[in-house]
Amino acid sequence: MTSKSACSEEFSGFQTRRSERVALDSEPVHLNPDQVHAVEIRIENLSPAGFMADCASPVLIGSYVSLDVPGIGPVQAQVRWQVGSKMGGMFLDPISLARCEWTAEKAHVA
Repeated sequence: MTSKSACSEEFSGFQTRRSERVALDSEPVHLNPDQVHAVEIRIENLSPAGFMADCASPVLIGSYVSLDVPGIGPVQAQVRWQVGSKMGGMFLDPISLARCEWTAEKAHVA
């Protein structure tokens, strides 16, 4: 996994990201937009404040969802945008990426 940062100076109307994003090549996970059915998504990147994912199904912008974040579990979020198959959301409570096994540094054996 690699970290990515956005360069928003080139594009008028875009805001600078508040925190670095961590790229994530995840298996499909479930997004539950109405607590009744699940939509399969593939998380592309995360930050403590939100996520971007590939989602073939339309999801209502502004809706509250439960997202199964690998290494953390279910997290509540609000869908903020969707363009084509890409979508983004904001976590209702920021998450700690340090808790995720996939972000930990591997120990060196002496």
